[in-house]
Amino acid sequence: MPIAVLIIEVAANDIVGNTPGDCTKVAGLSAHTPLKNYNMSSIVSDKNVQWGSEESKPSRVSFNFFTVASLQQCTNNFSDENFLRETRFGKIYLAERPECKFVVLKLCDTATKMAADEFLENVRTIADLRHPNIEELVGCCVEHGQRLLVYKHFSEHTLDDMIHRGSSDAADPGNKFLWEARIAVALEAAKALEYLHDGDDGREGHVAVVHGHFRPEHVLVDGEARVRVSGCGLAPFAPPSVSGATTDWHDDALSYLGPPEEATTTEAATGRDVYCFGVVMLQLLTGRRPYDNARPRGERLLVPWAGARLHDLSALRRMADPRLRGTPVPVRSLSRFADIISRCVQVTEARSSLVSRLLGLLRCRNGVCLCAAGARVPASDGGGGAGPDGRHGRGAHGG
Repeated sequence: MPIAVLIIEVAANDIVGNTPGDCTKVAGLSAHTPLKNYNMSSIVSDKNVQWGSEESKPSRVSFNFFTVASLQQCTNNFSDENFLRETRFGKIYLAERPECKFVVLKLCDTATKMAADEFLENVRTIADLRHPNIEELVGCCVEHGQRLLVYKHFSEHTLDDMIHRGSSDAADPGNKFLWEARIAVALEAAKALEYLHDGDDGREGHVAVVHGHFRPEHVLVDGEARVRVSGCGLAPFAPPSVSGATTDWHDDALSYLGPPEEATTTEAATGRDVYCFGVVMLQLLTGRRPYDNARPRGERLLVPWAGARLHDLSALRRMADPRLRGTPVPVRSLSRFADIISRCVQVTEARSSLVSRLLGLLRCRNGVCLCAAGARVPASDGGGGAGPDGRHGRGAHGG
C-alpha cells in the first residue's frame, strides 16, 4: 500500500487547533460521525444537498467530509516543511497518511467567511466537475469555521515550474521542455477550459463555470506529461481585487487583465479566461513571464511586446524560448500556435465562444496535426470516455 499524499490549501497564517474526532472517509473506509458544531441534516433537507443520492441531481458525485484534526495530523499541523506553494485561493501543503488514496486538500481563504450552506452549494458545483483534465474533488471540511477542499493528488509539478523554474520531469528528459510537449500541454489545458465553459455536448441549460484565474501555476503536469487544471470552480472563493495591491505570487497581474471591459457577465468572464489562456500560450512560446521588471521598458509586459510580433515569422523565431534552439520547430506549427495566441488576446475577437474553435486549430489544420512530429498527447485516463470531439460528460467519474 503506497503512502498517501495529500495537498491542503489553507489561508495565509491560518493554523487550526486540535479538535476531537475524525469523520473522514477515504480509501473505501467510511466513518461518518456528525460534526460537533454543524448540523448537516438541516443542509440536506433545506438545501437539497444530498450528494450521491437521487435527490442530488444533477449532481451525481458523492464526496466525503473531513475533520480539521485528521487534516492537521496529515500535514504536521500545516508546518513549513509541508508547504508547497501559494495560489490566489490560499496555501498548498503536502501531507502523508497511510492506508488511503492520493488526494489533494485545499482551504480557500475567502470561504472561511461564508455561511456553511453557501460554501457547500459551491462545493457541490465543484464536485460535479468530472473530466480527465480537471483536478478531481474528493471532499471538504466545514468544521470549526474552517473551509477546506480535498482533492485527489495528481502531481506536484506545475506548468509554471516547467516554464519558469527549470523543473525537471520524467516526461521531459534533459529538462528541455520540447516544442511537441508544449503543444500537448496547451491542448490538454484547452480541453479543460472548453469543458468548463461549454459543459456536456448538447446539454440544455448548461451554466458556464468561470475559472477566473487561469495561470501556469494552475496547470498540473505529471511524470507522463498528462495535464489537469486546478482551481476550477473556485472563483467564488477568490479574495476581492484591491486596486494597486500586489502579492508575491501575483506581481504580473497587469498582464492578465486583458482589454478594459469589465467581466461583469458570464460571457465577459469566460472571455477573460480565454484571454488568460492566450497569455499562458505566450509563456509556452517565449519562456517569458507575463511581467518582468528586469527587462527593457518596452519588453516588460509580454502581451503588447509579443503581440506585435506574432505574425512576423522572423520575429517569431527570435522571441521563441531559447531552450527550443537546436531542436526542430516546424514553421507551420509555430505559425499556427502564434495565430491561436493572437485570437485569444486580441480585443476585437468574441472570445467567450472561442475555445472549441481553438481546440480544432490545436488538433489539426488541413489534415496536418499541429502536434505531429512525435508530440505526446496522452490518452485520457478518466472514465466516462470522450466523444468524437473530445468532450466528456459532467458527472461521469474521471481518473
